Parts: sequence; C-alpha cells; structure tokens
Amino acid sequence: MDGRPERAVIPDDGWQSLRRRNALLPRVALLLTLALLPLGIIAVAQTQRAVDTTRKTYRASLSAQTARLVQPEREAIQNAQGITQGLADALVVLQPTDEVCTDLMRYSASRNDQVVFLGFIDSEEKSQCNNYGKAYDFSGVDNLSEAMARGSLSISYNPRGGASNQPVVILRQPVFSELGVLKGLVTLSVLSDNLVAQRRGDRVADGAVIATFNNVGEILTSDLPPDELAGFLPSETPLEDLVGGGKQLFTEASRAGPQREFTVVPLLEGKAYALGSWEPARPLIRDRAFATLTLLFPLLMWLISLVVALVAIRLQVIRPIRILGRQMRDFAEGRRVFHSEALDSAPSELREIGETFASMAQKVIRDEADLENTVHERDVLIKEVHHRVKNNLQLMSSILSMQARTAPTADTRSALRKVQDRLASLAAVHRGLYETPQVSQVRVDVLLDDLLKQLATLGGGDAAPLDVAFDLKPVTLVPDQAGPLAMLAAEGFTNALKYAGAGPDGKRRIRVRICPSEADSDMVLFEISNTVTGGVRAETEQGLGLKLIQAFCAQLDCRMTSNEEEDGWYTMQVVFKVQEFEPGQHTPRV
Repeated sequence: MDGRPERAVIPDDGWQSLRRRNALLPRVALLLTLALLPLGIIAVAQTQRAVDTTRKTYRASLSAQTARLVQPEREAIQNAQGITQGLADALVVLQPTDEVCTDLMRYSASRNDQVVFLGFIDSEEKSQCNNYGKAYDFSGVDNLSEAMARGSLSISYNPRGGASNQPVVILRQPVFSELGVLKGLVTLSVLSDNLVAQRRGDRVADGAVIATFNNVGEILTSDLPPDELAGFLPSETPLEDLVGGGKQLFTEASRAGPQREFTVVPLLEGKAYALGSWEPARPLIRDRAFATLTLLFPLLMWLISLVVALVAIRLQVIRPIRILGRQMRDFAEGRRVFHSEALDSAPSELREIGETFASMAQKVIRDEADLENTVHERDVLIKEVHHRVKNNLQLMSSILSMQARTAPTADTRSALRKVQDRLASLAAVHRGLYETPQVSQVRVDVLLDDLLKQLATLGGGDAAPLDVAFDLKPVTLVPDQAGPLAMLAAEGFTNALKYAGAGPDGKRRIRVRICPSEADSDMVLFEISNTVTGGVRAETEQGLGLKLIQAFCAQLDCRMTSNEEEDGWYTMQVVFKVQEFEPGQHTPRV
C-alpha cells in the first residue's frame, strides 16, 4: 500500500432505507410533520379568522345599510317625539283655552309637512284642540286606552286614522298635571306611506326588505304589504323579543322557510326599531370551493416542504453517510480504504468527517503495520533468547558430560550425571518454547508431548522396558505458566523415570495426563503416574526433584497432591487456575 486511497464507485441505493423501520427519512418525515403541524394549524386558524372577519364585516355592512336606509324614518320619528314632548310641557305650563290650544297645534303642524294630525285628546278620549279645529271623539280607537294606561310615549300604527282616514303612524305623549294626574295625550300622526317613500329613493339590495316595528312587535311601516311581509320575518324570534337589545345581527330561517340575515337598528330606543331582512347572498365565506382550498393549501404546503426536505436530506445527508458507513465496514473487514466521488459534493461537515476517517484509517493501517513489526521483532528476540539459553544449557551439559567421564569416583560421576540430566531437561523446555509458533499463547499439550517424549528417549537406559502413555487434551497457557509447568513436568517425568518400577508384566509404566478440570473449566489438571516398587515413596519424598517440583508449584500457585495406590501406582497431581494474557507477559519466569 502506497498510502493513497483507492477510488471506487459505490452504488446508490439510499432509497432502500425507506423500507427499514428505523430509517432516517421516515423519522425526518414524522418530525417535519410535527414541526409543520403548528404552522398548518395556524394557517387554518388564520384563514378561519379571516373568514370570520369577512363574515363580521359583511354582516356589519348589512347593519350599516339598514341604518342608512331608515335614517329618514329615524329623523321623522325623533322629530315627532320632540314636538309631542314640547307641546305636552307647554300645555301643563300655559293651560291654554281650546282656541289658544288649537292655534298652537295648527302652528306646530304647519312647521312639519309630514304631520297630518296634531292635537290634544283628553282623558275622556275626546279632542277639542287639534290642527283641524274640530271636535273628535276617539272612544274605541285601537290602542288609545292602552296608551292612556301606559303613562309614557307610545308609537303605534293605524291603517285608517280617526281624523285623516289614512294609514298613519301615531305618537302619543301623555300630559300630566303638576300634581301628577293624567290629563290626556298629545297625539301626532304621520302618513306611513310618506315614511316609506323617503327610503325608497335609496338603492336597496335585491331581495332586501325593510320594516319598522314598535316595542310590542307591531309593524309600523314596511316595503311590502302585510301579507307579503310575513314571509320575510324571523320564524323563531318574535319581534317584541328584539326590543331593548340595541343593534343586532342574526341569521335565522324566515317564516317562508329559507335562511335570511336579519339586522335590527333602533329608531327610538325602547319604542321603535327597524328590521332589515336580507337575502343571504353567496359571499366568500359560503363558497365551498374556497373552503376546500383553505384546507388544501396547508396540506399542499406540508407536502411540498416534506418532499423538498426529504430529497435534500437524501442527497445531502443519507447518501454521503451510507457511503461513509460502507467505507467503514470495508475498512473494518479488510483494512481497505476507498474514496467515493459522491463525497466530493457532500456538505462540508460530512466531507470533513470523511477526510478525518480516511486520515484515521491510514494512520491505523500504519500503526498496525508498525505494531506487527514490533510484535514480530519481539517474538524473534524472545525465540532467540530461548534458543541461546537452550544452546548454553546444552553446552553446559556437554561440559558436565566431559567432566563426568574423567571423574575419579563413581559418586562424583553420578552427581554430575544428575546435573547433566536436569540441564538437558531445561534445554528441552527452552527448545520447546523456542519452537512454539505463538509466544504470547503456548499450547502446553503440544509442548509437553514433544518434551516428555524426548526425555522418555533419553531415560530409557538399560533398565526394564518402558511404556509411556500420554493423554494430553488441548490446553493453552500464557508463557508465565507454560514455562514453570514445563519445568515441573520435566522434573516430575524425570523422577518418574528414575523411580518407576517394573510391574507384573516386567515393564515400567508411566502415564501423563493434562486436561481442563471437570469441576471448573478455568482450572487445569496435570497428572503423572508411574508403577513403583515398595519403599520408593519414602525415598522420593526426600529427593531434590520433589523440592524443585514444589518450587515450580509455588510459581504456578497450584495445589499438588501425591499418593501411592494399592495397585502399585504412584501418582502426582497438580491443579492450578489458568491466567488470562496481560500485556507485558512475554517470557516465563524460570
């Protein structure tokens, strides 16, 4: 590898992530929907508010039109009310004769062209004072007795006035003496047709009907005859229920059936009102297509925003991230570093991540190469140490062999031979460690098989035939345990060779076994058994070999037991716990 990343085109299959339950796009779509939902609600609410405002404005315009159309009637009734109130006060103060009273009525009537009758009706319902200068008896006239009893201004309609014989609107103002006794009524009549004619000059919307009514719901004036007017009045709300509410707007079914917009405008508060009955035109607020568009517009805004956001996220985020993920998987699986041209157009943040990963990957590859070189050099050095120790031990064994041949006494030769055998065993251990492929983890079953077979070959001698049985299960140890265990096995096997006795068949037998403990898989069982003759056990317990074995057991931190069985076998058993490999454990403590 020259340090430059390879270039590869990675297939674009980003849309496949939509099928995954936890894919980014569905999550973004959900979050974006939640983010846009308040905006959609606000848009619908504002549209609805605009519709409500339009409706209120529309209805307010109806109320304003009604007030404008009945303005002449309002002024006429208010003027008439002022005339009757002034004359009532004047009659109380002046207490004129009938002649003077008649002149006063004539003068007041002449100043208002709309007045057709103006006079004083006494408590006996007779009039000697009026603008006609005639005597009238109004006994039995509709609403006159009620007006006397009411004791306040009243307004009513009479289709045939008692003096004018025409349809009139009558205002009756009570006259009280200084002691509060009712003396009569100042009565003023206005032609109803004249009142209606004044508003007919204004343009009225098609289908609109204007009518006036008093405080008991009696119609005073109308654009239509009474029989036609009934179909344009509210079907559920009596007119008298509209008294005292000021300006009003409401929608209700008419007596003819269809819904209509109704407006109420006071002419004289508490006494007379104007009712506008308007045909419900189809304004903006009643248009079904507009209502549909009002709901579709937020949905269209959400859909467009969602598509734009998802496409942008896919192109700018998901696709580069998937490419980075594939590069990381390729690097993890095979330490390959590819460069994709798709990252060149990615956002700067993701491009920086890609560059950082590529730099890190190159550094990891270099560091791993350096580490492999270091480990290889370490293994070579360790194996070289074991090799040289083995050579030195073999050299020492050769020197001792030369000295043994020239030793003057048999005891000296025997002692040198024992030392030579132990040096040979140590040399065999280091040779096994030297030939182990992996220094940090040692297959002790392989090591012991090779080591003990060599010792068995060297220890055959001229004694009885030797039969060695190996039962070596795969066991891997760290060097700190493999070394002492090999030394212990070599010393134990040497002792077994030395003290093994011939069995009934005339053969010396040795059994070697190593395996994980059945009671605990973290424990290892090592066992050497040999046939013995009587008295050997006591001798071996005092030998140097046993002391060395105990020293190696201390290094292994193990538990050792030995016993002589009844069938002529002597067994030494060692149980110890397997240590986990830790950095720095490179060479056994020998």
